[in-house]
Amino acid sequence: MPEQMALRSIDARLDNWASASRGSRDPTDAAQIEQAWRRLAVRQRDLLRMAYLWRAGREVICRRLGIPRYPWCRYELELASAKQALLSLLTKKL
Repeated sequence: MPEQMALRSIDARLDNWASASRGSRDPTDAAQIEQAWRRLAVRQRDLLRMAYLWRAGREVICRRLGIPRYPWCRYELELASAKQALLSLLTKKL
């Protein structure tokens, strides 16, 4: 089972986590993501919550978290950083 989870992208795993309350496809993986998500820094937690659970747009997320909206790559860098931090917590656990 861990090999299968390692093959899935972090985006697919976050989508699965976000749909857990609506009947997820893989509840054990969603629980692992939730556990690692709780250990993230507050800003990273908020960013992932808004992007995946709330499905908020980039403009809303940038405004609420104080991320400069232009250049757009600042948001992408923040999101990639949050995903990388989550992924490192998940790999440490395995």
